[in-house]
Amino acid sequence: MSRMWVSALVLCGSCLMAAPLSNVAAAADPTPVIIAPKYRHRIERNVRIPTRDGTLLSADLIRPDGLDTKDAKFPILVEYLPYRKDDVSRGVHDGHIYLAERGFIGVRLDVRGTGGSQGINTDEYMAVEQTDGYDAVEWLARQPYSNGRVGMFGSSYGGFTAVQVAMHRPPHLKAIAPMYATDDRYTDDCHYTPGGSMRMYYDVGTYGGNMVAMNAIPPLPEHCAGTWAELWKTRLEKNEPYLLKWMHHQTDGEYWRGASLRPGYDRIECPVFQIAGWRDGYVNSMLRQHENLKVPRKLLIGPWVHSRPNTSVPGPRIDHWNEMARFFAHWLRDEDTGFMKEPSVTVYMQEYATPKRTLDITPGSWRNEKDFPAAGTVLKTYFLHDRRGLADSPDVPLFTRADGKPIPDNVDQYDYRPGVGTKNLFWSAGGITAYLPEDQREDEAYALNYTTRPFDAPVRILGWPKVRIHAESSAKVVTFVAKLCDVAPDGTSALIVDGSLNGTRRESLTDPKPMEPGKIYDLSIPMTPTGWVIAPGHRLRLSLSSSDFPNLWPTPEPARIKIHHGDKYRSSVTIPTVPEPALPPPAFLPPPSLTSLVKGYGEPPTQQVLHDQLTSTITVLNRRAGRTVLEDNLGTLHSESTFRCVANTLNPAQSSIVGTHTFKVEREDGVYVIVGESSIRADATTFHIVVNLTVTRNGQPFFQKQWTADEPRRLL
Repeated sequence: MSRMWVSALVLCGSCLMAAPLSNVAAAADPTPVIIAPKYRHRIERNVRIPTRDGTLLSADLIRPDGLDTKDAKFPILVEYLPYRKDDVSRGVHDGHIYLAERGFIGVRLDVRGTGGSQGINTDEYMAVEQTDGYDAVEWLARQPYSNGRVGMFGSSYGGFTAVQVAMHRPPHLKAIAPMYATDDRYTDDCHYTPGGSMRMYYDVGTYGGNMVAMNAIPPLPEHCAGTWAELWKTRLEKNEPYLLKWMHHQTDGEYWRGASLRPGYDRIECPVFQIAGWRDGYVNSMLRQHENLKVPRKLLIGPWVHSRPNTSVPGPRIDHWNEMARFFAHWLRDEDTGFMKEPSVTVYMQEYATPKRTLDITPGSWRNEKDFPAAGTVLKTYFLHDRRGLADSPDVPLFTRADGKPIPDNVDQYDYRPGVGTKNLFWSAGGITAYLPEDQREDEAYALNYTTRPFDAPVRILGWPKVRIHAESSAKVVTFVAKLCDVAPDGTSALIVDGSLNGTRRESLTDPKPMEPGKIYDLSIPMTPTGWVIAPGHRLRLSLSSSDFPNLWPTPEPARIKIHHGDKYRSSVTIPTVPEPALPPPAFLPPPSLTSLVKGYGEPPTQQVLHDQLTSTITVLNRRAGRTVLEDNLGTLHSESTFRCVANTLNPAQSSIVGTHTFKVEREDGVYVIVGESSIRADATTFHIVVNLTVTRNGQPFFQKQWTADEPRRLL
């Protein structure tokens, strides 16, 4: 699940982005096929959609408008989110306007208990939320303006709901286009990692903490049909922070399976068009879905983080709306747009650039493949060597015993430092402005680094690298973090991709077991997939440490880690390499100029890393803020989000995070200020959680509620 900003307002966990793309113009003709605008648009607000238990959901319909639309029937495209279509994400109508002008009816639908919809909201992706989506699809298909075919699309949360509703197979759902979405809520979402580590900054600092405040904003009275007071009162009294459930379920299990597609990929029966970003947190699951789905499917992966391809930093930026229109026109209007005749996989092959948090354009090129894995893929293995090298043959021990026999392995060691990782990419970058990785050498100073010789020819990596290490630890709980980097001739180290493994989850994500100090384990570190070209003269580096702060929660025990390599212990890195492209590259339209209903103003963000030399703590501070002016004198919405992550080098068990999210609504009838503060402080055995919600009106107290919980650390 995860998240994003809209008009400078964080919409975490599953954000509000828009539709996917994947255009590879016909193999012989790289000219993009254009779905041209034919209509004006009109918006029908607060359409009430009934569900099977009588709860009414609120939807906005963005419809084609013109002389020939009175009795016309159009395909329906649903975006299903908890991000308040009436105010917080009102600006995201812009993509629906684009689609309405091209003959689709866009539907922005509020999840129950959020925005203008009835009901309560106590968690993300609840079972009733999925059946609500089913009911909405079928109700919309029956309306006189519908041609009977419905599609779903969305980014992050909207992508999740598209997949989850499709799992239930509504008869009239004919195609989905999820972007930045997962098939597995435990291994590939913003709470835990594929290797079973707990994430740190994200849930409190962005999405989870933000939803506490967002869910308490008063609904927009003009769109509530006389139910404003009831909706708001119910929400304040009965909605719950999602964070408490996420912290309670620290291992994989039934809780996470209910909204996960994996491993039941055959539950999806409609065509699927996915879009992913190499720097986004969900690329692993989206590439995996493409491999496992049995329906007609397309996939596009760009160099993007958790933001729309038409506005993404880094770029290149493209018109993904046109690609989505081509996909839906094919499946919902029987138009031959050429979309499904093009290669099924389009990826951006990234290239080295001097590392910079705010890099604007990632160098590289587009590549088409008939499918994945790409034809001609060769797995290339490099083994860890003494003197910190990577070579294509196993390490030969440099030393012998007194009797002349070779020592069976070489051993390198490092000490766990919980503050290492501040130069890394910020995971998925939901709500974060400066998220790209910096020069990795500062982190590498406290890691073990193994580097190849300079390459003589380009090395094209496409797919999942594999890192296998033979390791032992003095601690029972420790994380193993692996980074693959592109090292330039001047020594600058640019992150290609990373991965991590909580050693206690080495055998199972459901039944973790402590590590036995001094015992050597054969460990595979789950890595994120990538598309990357290492240039001649550059080198590949594997960097091993036990911290990725503030992405991952620090493990509680001081530790010394030993890495074994040699004849007996074949620690290695394997990369999937591909030949030069065999197909012509795709062509995309440039980013379109979209029609916005709001005016957004962002403030310059701040991001700081503080090293306290007296307390031996490392603190990451982040602040984002902005305001959105709604049209038709509906008010102004201000937002501010901050977080403070602390790692203690001397006592890593004592780590903490505080996230504060504030919304201020200015209207003619008054000023409402909603503050949600969430915090987690850890000790050696327990996570201590406090969530506080405060609402004031015109400076006077209006509502206050607090939740507290203690959760035992389950080998985290």
